[in-house]
Amino acid sequence: MAPTRPAGPGELRLFEVWMETSQWLLERTARFPKRLRHTLTERIELLAIDLLEEITSAAYQKSKTATLRRANDRLNRLRVLIRLAHEMGVLSHGHYEEAVKRVAEAGRLLGGWLRQVQGQAAGGGG
Repeated sequence: MAPTRPAGPGELRLFEVWMETSQWLLERTARFPKRLRHTLTERIELLAIDLLEEITSAAYQKSKTATLRRANDRLNRLRVLIRLAHEMGVLSHGHYEEAVKRVAEAGRLLGGWLRQVQGQAAGGGG
């Protein structure tokens, strides 16, 4: 699918933040116990990668709202799983704090993009 327009600075920033966060998360989940490999570990990894795909897709879509809402839902579910990993003791307190900071930054960027898109749609801009 051809891009409808070049990615803007906010979209690019979200992509970069989430790319780094995904790599960081995958490095952490690789150290989770084997007993969690097919449950918690896999879910965190898949949500992180799915979110990266949603961000990429939204940048190239004319109508972005549904994709960005799905991305936001994935980010919220990921927040819960990261908290669960911390409470189960497989994610250290320091790593949990770092994860929360990274996810919060991505959430602010994603929320801003979604508000911008919804404002354009309300104003007839797409």
